[in-house]
Amino acid sequence: MEAAWLQAQIQPHFLFNTLNSVAALVEVDPDRMRNLLLAFGDYLRASFDFANLERFVPLDKELELVRAYLYIEKERFGDRVQVEWEVDDGLPLQVPPLSIQPLVENAVRHGLLRRNRGGTVRIRVCDFGDYAEISVEDNGVGFDPELLRGVLYPRETPGRKSGVGLANTDRRLKQLFGKGLQIQGAPGQGTVVSFIVPKQATSGTLLPRYGLEAK
Repeated sequence: MEAAWLQAQIQPHFLFNTLNSVAALVEVDPDRMRNLLLAFGDYLRASFDFANLERFVPLDKELELVRAYLYIEKERFGDRVQVEWEVDDGLPLQVPPLSIQPLVENAVRHGLLRRNRGGTVRIRVCDFGDYAEISVEDNGVGFDPELLRGVLYPRETPGRKSGVGLANTDRRLKQLFGKGLQIQGAPGQGTVVSFIVPKQATSGTLLPRYGLEAK
């Protein structure tokens, strides 16, 4: 039910705009078109994977979805979307499905793209022994601290439509680990959203794709 709810949050305009980008590249750059179609297929497959019905998935599987999403957005918006990775290679970690991608999408849509010049989103996964910390940081427009409750509890804030993915992720993290999202930010200073994951079963090795390799 949680996975189905998150899948339902895929915005129709994102799908249509991606298809329009594919169509625009048909005669201009067939190679870029094929790569974009590949990424789009990976994005859809990962979004609707039955593994999302599990409580946990390997970290590399979740990051595969993130990479596909970011590749599409970089193709659409060019230099307005910059990406930095800080991931411990081979980290044996399990994470809740569809937990990182909504944070990255929120950072791009509501942080970077609200500035004409765009900005940078940084994905960090740091190993601290018994647990790992996952954070998504952007240098976008930031937010007013008074709006934080509306982001995490949109049902209690009439007219607030953004932040559904954050609210869902926060609730699931609290159910699983007893602690939800930590959000820091201020107007004009960007936003950092992070959460803690206790060590779980071993996951596979992160495989870089689409030229967005971890550094």
